[in-house]
Amino acid sequence: MYIPAVNRIDDRDLIVEIMQKNSFATLVSTVEGEPVATHLPVLVEPGDPLVLMAHIARANSQWRTFSGDSNALVIFSGPHGYVSPRWYESRPNVPTWNYVSVHAYGPVEIIEDEELALAHLKTMVETFDPTLSELQPDSMDTEYHRKLLRGIVVFRITVERVDAKAKLNQNKSEADRSAVRTRYETSDLADEREMGAMMSEPGS
Repeated sequence: MYIPAVNRIDDRDLIVEIMQKNSFATLVSTVEGEPVATHLPVLVEPGDPLVLMAHIARANSQWRTFSGDSNALVIFSGPHGYVSPRWYESRPNVPTWNYVSVHAYGPVEIIEDEELALAHLKTMVETFDPTLSELQPDSMDTEYHRKLLRGIVVFRITVERVDAKAKLNQNKSEADRSAVRTRYETSDLADEREMGAMMSEPGS
């Protein structure tokens, strides 16, 4: 990902926060030289190193590219939104698009251990649907999950490199940035309000 210095995010805590908030990600790898992608929820474990956990349908041939020396790219797409030239104080300007994105790279390891795979499914549900075990305990039954494992491949990615970018008009004057920020902060769109909040943070 092309990242001008002014748009680069180096704050590790902020990077992890962006990944966790936007955890429905895109997994990219290559099959016989061709890029392939799968959209899937990803658990972000913010240790050192950073670890990503996910699973893929066994019928999806992308998992067959996973090996000890294979690397994958996981794209976490954050908030984004259009910027109209009409919003700026200065003239002239062109339309652009602001956005936040994190690209994580690392080797893929298939989880063969059944208990670890079951623990992954449990954590996945508890993360995205924390009241399910209380409100619908049969959906959290271990034997039921054990049967589901036959149809999926659980894997982890140990992140070796992260590229993180926030394109938020940092190349514009403070007057122009303030005008865009005000538009975003009062927008009906959640993505734009989130970007407005990011633009208001010191050092953004």
